[in-house]
Amino acid sequence: MKKAIFLIIFVLGLWGTKWVLWDMKVSTGKMVGNLTHISLKGKIPFLKTWEGTVDEGSGDKLTTYFSVKNETLAKNLFAHESKEVILYYDEHLMGWPRKTKLVVYSWKARKSMPKFSEAKTLEILEKSLFCSFLGSLLPNQELYQQVKHFIKGQNLFIYNQYKKCND
Repeated sequence: MKKAIFLIIFVLGLWGTKWVLWDMKVSTGKMVGNLTHISLKGKIPFLKTWEGTVDEGSGDKLTTYFSVKNETLAKNLFAHESKEVILYYDEHLMGWPRKTKLVVYSWKARKSMPKFSEAKTLEILEKSLFCSFLGSLLPNQELYQQVKHFIKGQNLFIYNQYKKCND
């Protein structure tokens, strides 16, 4: 009888230790970033896990590694690799058989703000630099008029840019 009680207590102790180390949630949260990598890793077939990386900014300190238990969720994330995502995760005390303590349980694609195209940004920058240059000539009206007349005769495109500065 003592052996049976000891065995029951021992098994319950092992189960409790397993639960505390690998199943108990230490924290829960979300992270937003660029999904840079997700793959199925592992050398033993039945212990393979989905592991991924999210880049939350620049530098190594803003790179977060995570695991995914749900196969369907992992495959959906795999299809969104290199896009901005919001990941909802649980943090555990330890990560075995996963490589990380963070386990993603849900995600959604992040809707990015509309961005200026590079061409539009360059156009605005060129105009502001050109107009600043012309503005620096204004205190000397004679020089300003000479430059304006010279530009009109040499390069009509630049002269049209000059006219935009006054808009």
